Amino acid sequence: MAKFVAIMRIPDETIEQIRSSADIVDVVSAHVRLKKRGKNFVGLCPFHTEKTPSFTVSPDKQMYHCFGCAKGGNVFTFIMETEKVSFVEAVRALGDRVGIPIVLEESGVPGEVDRLYEVCRFAGKCFHENLLQTEEGRFALEYFRGRGFDDETIRSFGLGYSMNSWESLLTRARQEGFSEEELLKAGLVRQREDGSHYDYFRGRAMFPIFSVAGRVIGFGARKLREDDVAGKYLNSPETLIYNKSRILYGLFNAKEAIRSEQKAIVVEGYADLLSLHQAGFINVVASSGTALTREQVQLVKRYARTITLVFDPDSAGASATLRGVDVALEEDLDVETVLLPDGKDPDLFVQTEGAQAFQYLLDHAVSFIDYKADQHLKSGSFTTPEGTTEAIRSIVQSIARIKDELKRNIYLKHVAEKYDLYESVLHREMEKWISPRKTPARAVPPASSSEEQRMEMQPAKPSAPIGTAERDLLAVLLTGDPATLEYVFANITMTDLEDSRVKELVQRVLERVESTGRFDFHLFLTELEDESLRNLASEVMLAKYELSKGWQELDARIQKAEPLTLARDAVFRLKKNIIDREIAANRKGLREAEQQGKETRSFTLRHVELLEILKELERIYRGEPIPKPGQTVEKHDEQQ
Repeated sequence: MAKFVAIMRIPDETIEQIRSSADIVDVVSAHVRLKKRGKNFVGLCPFHTEKTPSFTVSPDKQMYHCFGCAKGGNVFTFIMETEKVSFVEAVRALGDRVGIPIVLEESGVPGEVDRLYEVCRFAGKCFHENLLQTEEGRFALEYFRGRGFDDETIRSFGLGYSMNSWESLLTRARQEGFSEEELLKAGLVRQREDGSHYDYFRGRAMFPIFSVAGRVIGFGARKLREDDVAGKYLNSPETLIYNKSRILYGLFNAKEAIRSEQKAIVVEGYADLLSLHQAGFINVVASSGTALTREQVQLVKRYARTITLVFDPDSAGASATLRGVDVALEEDLDVETVLLPDGKDPDLFVQTEGAQAFQYLLDHAVSFIDYKADQHLKSGSFTTPEGTTEAIRSIVQSIARIKDELKRNIYLKHVAEKYDLYESVLHREMEKWISPRKTPARAVPPASSSEEQRMEMQPAKPSAPIGTAERDLLAVLLTGDPATLEYVFANITMTDLEDSRVKELVQRVLERVESTGRFDFHLFLTELEDESLRNLASEVMLAKYELSKGWQELDARIQKAEPLTLARDAVFRLKKNIIDREIAANRKGLREAEQQGKETRSFTLRHVELLEILKELERIYRGEPIPKPGQTVEKHDEQQ
């Protein structure tokens, strides 16, 4: 029988029950003399020497933060810091204090999902051993080497071979304690009419498919023998742990490079990816022979803002590229495409032309607009007025898929200039294809002395100079409001953020929401291992402001405002700051050009363009009020 190590854990429900039953003020008071100040309590920080109290405890939010040394967290992290114990020990101690018994979950007796992971891991190990350690496997090993894959690539991606036998894997799996039912649910065996089972993959080159976390979840299998009557490729069926449309082959190996370069190269097949990876292009993933799906694009979006599509140059590849472009645009990614020479897929191109030649293609990747134009040019669309009309209409339809209205208008301007058309005509065409969207309103601060009032709202002792918009955006994200999370992630990208810590926190919030479907701030805070990120999160949630009278009145209104309204305000200011910085840089360039007697027209035109963008930005983000679910916002005449 297979052996499993018993892993004991405290259920999340128990952790939350203990946290919500405890009073952080009582716990902290055992170490710090606290005095009430407004809604909060203050005292001398237990983590550093100070004369003026800067340590704040919030009973409402059940959090603490020191605005002197920046340490912060919740009741569990306070116990861990002051008593130098582990998280489990802190939970136990607090559980004893509030009278909640802790019953550990034993995950050493795996559930159905755990067993599927185990049996897939075992199968991957068997296939890899078959490839490297058996006489029959040499045939497959020579196939891989003949494709140009070296031993390091074979090892890194766990390539393997399924024996040309009806029960090779089935027999070994039984010996390890796996049942036929488990193998069937993992897609590794099939069932005959008489109830017996047989190996699904037989005599094939095996490509294990890994989850983002690096666990084997399925397999792709390529035909090696002419007498194999099945298709060229077989894939694992959909299981509890594997869904082909939601997985990108190679993402586990590529995710750090994608995050670092903020770009993902997407190819179609396993061999395309392996050849590019071996040639030094690490930020590559494969759609595994399927048209790029929304779920796959959303995986890319976790790590990068740009997606480069490199599909085969044939008609099927072009169709896949066009579909992928539209899906990526809808997910607010920047899209570019690589034009391969006819007859060469990415695998063949890099094998015959080399890495330098492929890098040249990447450096000269074209926008989705130019790619679509090129495809229409090849098909002869531009030879007639009717064809030209349909070609331009298809480009406008793609632009209409972009959620960001500002970005849509910038692309539309590019098309108007490219084809010498009026923007207004293209706008009318685009509006036909844009689905009606509800847009929330932004919160507007008091009109008078806004800059002075904003200065009065700065934290007394910020841990680092983070922009107000970024700080506010992070604060509203950490509330965990579902509609707010959806809105923010649809309207910003990581490159919109300047502070690296804010970027990291926002990225982690996004990953938590995508992996669990919800966001619990205290559980998130407790599990943050990076102390600096934990401190920043607590600081933002407990930001201490010295309010003027005008801002006190505004603050009362903000407390009642919906998180979505505050999020819209933060997103507006964030995007406005970006444009403001561009305007300032352009003005500086204009002054320098004037002083040096150089041409200034380009700076003047750019200034006008930036002002138009800013005007458009304000129009977009100062939209109609947010309608509540099931409610329609009524528009009133200005005279009313």
